[in-house]
Amino acid sequence: MQISVDISVDKLLNLISNLNINELEEVKNKIVERELYFKKFKKDKIENIIDDFKKEGYSKDFLADLEDGLKKSSVYAN
Repeated sequence: MQISVDISVDKLLNLISNLNINELEEVKNKIVERELYFKKFKKDKIENIIDDFKKEGYSKDFLADLEDGLKKSSVYAN
């Protein structure tokens, strides 16, 4: 079973600050083991994103605005 939880950075840091040294070391080792600090955001093609929204029945106007916004976004500017 896997559970996903949205948590703010501040709350996460607060939780981490309450760990004892052994727990903190364990968290550090898991981060290194999973190479979490090397993972980068993998962007999908804009066409694929638009197709996903199209399948959900969004209007043509919304899809056009979404595509225009994605093309202008900093994520897709490069």
